[in-house]
Formats: sequence, structure tokens, C-alpha cells
Amino acid sequence: MKNKDEIKTYMLEGMSIGMCIGTSLGVIIGLFTDNIPICICFGISIGLCVGLGIDSLIKKNK
Repeated sequence: MKNKDEIKTYMLEGMSIGMCIGTSLGVIIGLFTDNIPICICFGISIGLCVGLGIDSLIKKNK
């Protein structure tokens, strides 16, 4: 069993990557729909979900 600090690190890594991707996608989509704040919120929430997926991939590889 891996220690909790290591698992938290993977979660934070994945979530930060996901939030960056989600925010940039939200801004791009928001420019086309003229509604940037709502798209950024959607982007961050989608990014968090993607980040947790990335987190599990990182854990499998290490």
C-alpha cells in the first residue's frame, strides 16, 4: 500500500493539469459563445474529472 502523501501528490498533479486544460478550453469556447465565465466554470469542472483520470494513469505507470 502506498502512503497517503504519495496518492495526494498524484491527485494534485492530475487535477492541476486538468484544470489548466479545462480553463484554456473554457476561454476558447467562451470567445465563440460570448459567455466566458460560464464556459470557464464548465471547463474547470470537466478538467477536474479529466485530472482524476490522469491521476489514475500516473498511479498505474509508477
